[in-house]
Amino acid sequence: MKWIKVAVLIISSSVLAGCATSNQQASLELWNEGAAKASIVDFVQAVTDESSPDYLPPAERIATFDMDGTILIEKPMYVVFGFALEQMAVQMENDPSLKNKQPFKAVAEKDMEYFHGNMYGTDGLFDVLLYATDGMTDEAYTEALNTYLAKPHPRFGKSPNELLYAPVLELVDYLLAHDFKVYICSGSDPEFTRIAAAGAVGLPPEHIIGTMVLAEWNGEAFIRKHEFIHPINDQAGKPVNIRNKIGRVPVVAVGNSRGDLEMLNYSKTAGHSLQLIVNHDDPDREYEYSVDKMKKLCAENDWIEVSMKDDFKTVFED
Repeated sequence: MKWIKVAVLIISSSVLAGCATSNQQASLELWNEGAAKASIVDFVQAVTDESSPDYLPPAERIATFDMDGTILIEKPMYVVFGFALEQMAVQMENDPSLKNKQPFKAVAEKDMEYFHGNMYGTDGLFDVLLYATDGMTDEAYTEALNTYLAKPHPRFGKSPNELLYAPVLELVDYLLAHDFKVYICSGSDPEFTRIAAAGAVGLPPEHIIGTMVLAEWNGEAFIRKHEFIHPINDQAGKPVNIRNKIGRVPVVAVGNSRGDLEMLNYSKTAGHSLQLIVNHDDPDREYEYSVDKMKKLCAENDWIEVSMKDDFKTVFED
């Protein structure tokens, strides 16, 4: 999949006919027949049919997707945090005294309990993203991340950014073919997402929303600082950043965890809308975790559960 920018000078009837054909050919072949697929197809048909009371003009067809666990594998650890922890390990090799202070001490001792209950506070889990890349230029960040992404996943052997869920990529293509604007809205650093996944998903870099690390321009390069641009793009921060970035309420929102609750329920304020949760219930082809919790959230919030086991014909691209 490639994102292609096309400049159109003259729109002829043959071009319009070609667009119609493209929409008709767009399908969800990697999805099994069931309630999830039917809900997607019915929704898209309703909002793209000009005779439907639920019709939406293309400008209002906004879709937001979480990334980790929704598009990209997140086990045994979020890829962005795996990268950050490795960078901190490199820093400790260069300066062993760092092992005596938090959060480096917890990283050195593999004490992940230290971060339990401290996602956003000082020296918490999100702060490792700051410690890991303090003072880096974009060039240095890109080089370090590409080196990390070249390493194989411990279970599947492929690099982490090759382990994207094929049916979800197909869903993105399906929405794009029906004139939706699709955004990734992730807790990860947007620069990480642009490098690791945006191209593979088929989205341009400006369609990425994430937890932004402050960077300052020094006249020659951007330098990453030890500071976030708030809010952090997780939980209640997601609707705020969607509003600030897009200025429209997404009519489709897709996630996989409690961190996406506010984004999905923000989407419901659009009126006729669709919310999907990818439930990781397939230990044979991927992993099994938080299954009952996600089922409960779907029932409580009137979201559509997407069962990885039952709804996906395949999980990863070949």
